Amino acid sequence: MSNTQTKKLNTLTLSGLIIGPILGSGVILLPPLLYNMIGSFSLVIWASILILGFIFALIFGKLAILYPGDGGVSLATKAAMGKKYQLLTSFYLICAVFFGPVAVLLIAAEFIQEYFPNTSLVTLGFFIYLITYILLLIKINFLGKLMLIVTSAITLIFFISSINILLNTQDFTFSMPLVSLKEVGYSFLLIFWAIVGWEVIGNYSNEVDNTKTLTNAVIFSAIIVSLVYILITLAICFGEFENKTTENFKLVWLIEPIFGQFSSILLSSISTILCVGTLILFVGGVARLISSLELTKFTSKVTKTRVPIGALNFLSIIYMITLLLVYLNYLTLDNLVAFADGFFIANAIIGLITAIKLFEKGFLKTSAILLTLVFSIILLFSNIFILTTIIGLFIFTYIKK
Repeated sequence: MSNTQTKKLNTLTLSGLIIGPILGSGVILLPPLLYNMIGSFSLVIWASILILGFIFALIFGKLAILYPGDGGVSLATKAAMGKKYQLLTSFYLICAVFFGPVAVLLIAAEFIQEYFPNTSLVTLGFFIYLITYILLLIKINFLGKLMLIVTSAITLIFFISSINILLNTQDFTFSMPLVSLKEVGYSFLLIFWAIVGWEVIGNYSNEVDNTKTLTNAVIFSAIIVSLVYILITLAICFGEFENKTTENFKLVWLIEPIFGQFSSILLSSISTILCVGTLILFVGGVARLISSLELTKFTSKVTKTRVPIGALNFLSIIYMITLLLVYLNYLTLDNLVAFADGFFIANAIIGLITAIKLFEKGFLKTSAILLTLVFSIILLFSNIFILTTIIGLFIFTYIKK
């Protein structure tokens, strides 16, 4: 089979592969969490991060087009800054994906635990990963079509539910609560989870027929993701819910007016599917990256259908170890999200510096400079242990010949 025959993702199927995973666990976890922390001010945070996220998506889409391949944006970094910085940005992304997917597994497990009351979160997480692993062995084109159908249904559910809440709202008064700089900084660090994912789009650039497909898919996906997030946030901030003033906001309230008694099981199903979609994008993308680096014979092994099986098995071993550490209470969900976000931001910053070096003067180059400054500030609110590791790795790379 020739290489051109295997490149089967079109704009819609690639969008299907992107939208669900980018929404992923973030759309379930973040809007209610942020509202419960800072109230209506979350609308300001969301508007800011979604604008940044849209530009971020365009920058990484352009880098993927300039340097296509399983190595993704790391190939552009190699061209702009050399092999050692390619390895550094790859290592940041790999480190993030040591922690992030396990956090996603635990988030999915929390939503379905009520149906398996005698099973621990870690055990449920293990079985969810088993399903993900099997899906990752399927041909990427079929996976794109499957995720497109599922993503479309989920997007419609959130769209219709949010619009229904807003249409039935009488009072759209917006009151700005007082929040501290520390709360704003931590909110941005937390909400970065919502735009994580664009960095690995480039790892799928070998799966498309032409660069226009990638560009169109990135723009289309970014618009849909932004619309879903902003509609949910508007519905949460302005919606008139019975228990809104007496208890923490629950996302299930959003879909209850339409789906009634089926709301809980529907939200549990949506959460699991979105989390599995996130895992498919990240684990599949980073497995391709590890395979392309040709670090060892084991991690470079690829199947006839181009599934990077060696790297996938390597990552699977890491997840089993991380799940065991969670089971033994050495790691928590908060730790995993904080660790992953720190490494994701560090990886994103190197990608943005790559863009600054490669792009001609214009909107995207100016945006890359601005985003580098913003992301660097957000990174300062990260866990001190992760910050030390990130800086230590950078210094080691910088002085290494």
